[in-house]
Amino acid sequence: MKFYKPEELKVGMRLAKPIYSKQGVLLYDRDARLTDTSIDSINKFGLLGVMILDPAEPLPPMTPEEIEAERLQTSYMFRLRDSLVAISKGRKPEDLENLVGDICEHFAHMNAPIVFSQTIRSGEDYNYKHSVCTAILTAMIAKHMKLSPSSIEAVVLSALLCDFGYLYVPKSIMMKQPDQLTSLELLSIDQYRAKAQALLKPGTNPYSLPQETLYTLQEFLKISRKENLELDAAALSIHTRILIVADKYDRMTAMSLNYKPVSGFAAIRDMESKKSLYDPAVVKALSNCLSILPVGQCVELSTQSKGMVLEQNEGDAFHPRVLDLRTNKIYDLSSKKLKGVIEVKDVLISMDQRYIFDEQTLKQFVPDEPLKTMTRRFRNRLNAAKRREAAKWHRP
Repeated sequence: MKFYKPEELKVGMRLAKPIYSKQGVLLYDRDARLTDTSIDSINKFGLLGVMILDPAEPLPPMTPEEIEAERLQTSYMFRLRDSLVAISKGRKPEDLENLVGDICEHFAHMNAPIVFSQTIRSGEDYNYKHSVCTAILTAMIAKHMKLSPSSIEAVVLSALLCDFGYLYVPKSIMMKQPDQLTSLELLSIDQYRAKAQALLKPGTNPYSLPQETLYTLQEFLKISRKENLELDAAALSIHTRILIVADKYDRMTAMSLNYKPVSGFAAIRDMESKKSLYDPAVVKALSNCLSILPVGQCVELSTQSKGMVLEQNEGDAFHPRVLDLRTNKIYDLSSKKLKGVIEVKDVLISMDQRYIFDEQTLKQFVPDEPLKTMTRRFRNRLNAAKRREAAKWHRP
């Protein structure tokens, strides 16, 4: 599965992900083969790229919930892009308030943890998709922490606007890896973001943002470049603390063309270990909203064995009942006897058991005598078969 820009698409390629309209209507389903007409439609539609299956690659499974989440994210992304472009041109974003309401309606009333999936991002659409996913996460966290409906809407709006300033950053800077940015470029990004935030303040925008949203954006801008320093998370507003956690989780787990993401399990564990940066109560709320270790998930255990989740633990998502695939034993990791003895180390992306050998590794391999004998026998049989085949063609 690979990401292709519109100009790289060819007739006969198979779609790995469905394509939706700006309204969320299905245009092309998964596994559909591209034609001249569909490629032309993709170019006219303004898509930044699509995921394509390799020629022999089977269609990966997707649950109905994952398909619906992808549909909504695509629709939200286009709507947010239109709203931010309107703000940047000094116009009122007519759909922004409705977008906040739709996100709250779909994700601030979840009755059970969900499997949170994200679509792959390119340099061109990263900020839009990141803002949408961050807004979805903030809605779930804020609801779980029992914030009022108006507060939930305010923090969701903050999430949608927190990356607004990146629209002004030159593309040459945005396409760089974070560790490739110079100190001057980092300063430039901060200045662009501060300039953009000024456009959102009363008197400089054609609509009124809630004071809670403005204050959250102001706090978030101040601390966003200081995440490696010791911060007192408790001194920040609850909205900012929620936004910090949601922003970090999405950045760590999202698929990107520039870096390999970590699992949701690893992201939560990392934030749990940095209590001065990430409010433990907010991180806990996030872990309760997400199905981090769903039933059927393959995991790596601290015993170096691989396992499969058989039953989730509602009270402690990180200690489910698992089947050890090496010993065929079932362990309840919430048991006091097993805590600290057997733990989930991380989730497994693949159960592939094959080893990858490089040339240096192969040089260390020395065959024993039985293997040498068997190899000679197979080689002699192969050579004899070749001689018989060659003799057929030389017969008069």
